Amino acid sequence: MKKIILILSILLSVNMVNSQNTILWSISKPDSNKTSYLFGTFHQMGNSFVDNKPEIIFFLEKSNAVIFESIGDRYEEITKIMLDRPDDFSYRNYLKRDDFKFLERYTTDWDVPISKHKPAELLVRLKQEYIKRNCGTIKSKDTSEHMDEYLQSIINKEKIEIIGLETRSEQFNSINYVNNEEITWKMVKDAFSDLEKNFSNKKFKKNICATAENYMKMDIDYQFKSECTQNEDMLSNRNEKWIPIIENSLQNYNSVFIAVGLLHLKGQCGIIEQLRNSGYEVNPINF
Repeated sequence: MKKIILILSILLSVNMVNSQNTILWSISKPDSNKTSYLFGTFHQMGNSFVDNKPEIIFFLEKSNAVIFESIGDRYEEITKIMLDRPDDFSYRNYLKRDDFKFLERYTTDWDVPISKHKPAELLVRLKQEYIKRNCGTIKSKDTSEHMDEYLQSIINKEKIEIIGLETRSEQFNSINYVNNEEITWKMVKDAFSDLEKNFSNKKFKKNICATAENYMKMDIDYQFKSECTQNEDMLSNRNEKWIPIIENSLQNYNSVFIAVGLLHLKGQCGIIEQLRNSGYEVNPINF
């Protein structure tokens, strides 16, 4: 009985709600009875967030195929790529002494030392670690600290087909290059200024954690009319490469569950607007 009530409440929300305050969307075409789902993930989110929202798991498990940004053992693959690199301590030549000393202390328990990180990767990793430590996205009882990884573990138990949109190496390239130019320490040295001071600043914490807090409240502004002019390599260029894979899957399976980072859904170049431009109806599911 509880499962029937859940299904009915989900179906009603799909038909009746027009709010953008959601992270889950339905995908369909007027001339088809197929329905698929698009879920905007927040990578540094513990498993309890998903566990407390049965609608997500319901649609995930009822799909014929699930699409993630990348698949496989995330930790093992990323660690291998980075540890295979030679050590590079050139960051000491560009960062202020206090900043790189703080960095070395802050990252002392990382499995991959900062000498194996490229500058853009380190910026991304620092933000991720800061969010996990300070923004309440990871609860004490959580057994997983990565949302996409946790969703994959659920699917592995169900033996549903999994499709990856890119390789780990391609992900690294999207982080480390802008317009085919590699990001250097010289280019981003200012971003590392006064790290220790910022990390202990309440205003800095409020700004960094705002996105995570809005996500947990599902208070999302998708800005569908905004042009995508920033982070093109990280977002719009990747979306452009992903769309043919996504559309091919939507055509070949009765129901597909697509789970990608929330930022990939925003703006005119986001996946939602691109699917709409291809004739799909993409509607919010409120829960």
